[in-house]
Amino acid sequence: MYRSPLTDITTQKRLALALIVVATLNALLWSFVGRPGGGGPDEDAHFRTVNTMVRTGALAEFKGYPPGKFSGLAIRAQVAHEITPNALAIPVAITIAVIGSNDYAFNIHVARLFMVAVYPVTLWFSFLTLRRLFPDIPVAPIIGVTVMSTVPMFVLVHSYYTNDAPAIASSTIATYAIVRAVQSGFTVRDIVLLGVSLGIVGLHKYTGFLVFPATAFVLTWHFIRQPKRLVQVATAILLPAAAIASWWYLRNWILYGDPIGVAFTQAAVDASGGAPVPPRSRGYSPTEFVEDTNWIAENFATFWAGHGQHRIKLPSAAYLALSSLMAAATLGLIVGVVRQIRSRRLGINFPVLAVMAAMHLGLWTVSFWSSYTVDVALHGRYVFPTFLPFLVLIITGLSSITDWRGRFEAVVLMILPLMLAANSAYFIHSILPDVNY
Repeated sequence: MYRSPLTDITTQKRLALALIVVATLNALLWSFVGRPGGGGPDEDAHFRTVNTMVRTGALAEFKGYPPGKFSGLAIRAQVAHEITPNALAIPVAITIAVIGSNDYAFNIHVARLFMVAVYPVTLWFSFLTLRRLFPDIPVAPIIGVTVMSTVPMFVLVHSYYTNDAPAIASSTIATYAIVRAVQSGFTVRDIVLLGVSLGIVGLHKYTGFLVFPATAFVLTWHFIRQPKRLVQVATAILLPAAAIASWWYLRNWILYGDPIGVAFTQAAVDASGGAPVPPRSRGYSPTEFVEDTNWIAENFATFWAGHGQHRIKLPSAAYLALSSLMAAATLGLIVGVVRQIRSRRLGINFPVLAVMAAMHLGLWTVSFWSSYTVDVALHGRYVFPTFLPFLVLIITGLSSITDWRGRFEAVVLMILPLMLAANSAYFIHSILPDVNY
């Protein structure tokens, strides 16, 4: 009978940690070679907010946009950088104030170190989550960490200064906390962990916020027959979350009369004059918008590599292979869900699986609606806070149509070095030439 070498927890941890070290060093290398201010989308704009904090010694305040700010551009701002929660910018600004210099490039590289630092945090909590969800598939956590370590765009967002990386990390931690809470029956320790992690999510980019309805769903599912207990647990989760995050929204309300900042930002965009009119307001139907912008293909492509319609993408053959893999996983996922429903044996992980699907597909829906109604942004990175749920769905789907033991696991383990090599090839052929682009 086949026995996987990865059933040994120590071996599994060591391999995962080795992959995490390699991935972190890789992101560090990418951060070194990226052009200061142009290492990735909006890096210079995000860093200007940090510079303001360093100069004033306080959080940056949004003062509106200069006349014609968006004139001639294809996109308009959804929420101003100064209004969008980004608590990690605070220690970044403090560090630069202490050790920074007048050298813009040096300060950018210091700020990038924080993005690199949250990368191993994301990878480790992803490993822990996958190990909990797939105890009978020892290779599953290793697959997840390897994918997160090699997908070019996922590496890239951890190598330049952005508000995406901390949103990804905080959402991943919260996803882990949800899984722990469900599997433990919501012990006191896991309730506190979930509340704290949700508070951290609340202090970062809104793309991570689908963990809030996800938490509400698993709570309701678990305590549907215990309404009193449901209220108690929900309150115990909300209190630390609100204690950690509410100050940001109270500040926005005081300064702008708008806790979230969407309405205030849109008013500022319109007041600047010359801002582009969103597709929906121009009378485009959703179908016409998708056809005109090639939204699906561009977002799929940039989920894996590239800045929107930028040139550094993957070869066409790679996208075909990824599409085939996702199609197989989707088919397997449907088959697996149908089997569970027919057998009427919904395991403890079934609500978690439903939450993973809702989070990932929900964030794609939100991204589409934002593109259609506001900024026409073609960026697959917007759904990265649900990259872990995406991997859960893929592994679950493939598990329904294949046996991970024996030869198949061996083949998977053989592919992992090839994935690392492919990432290195992408760096050599795409990232390095882009340095002087």
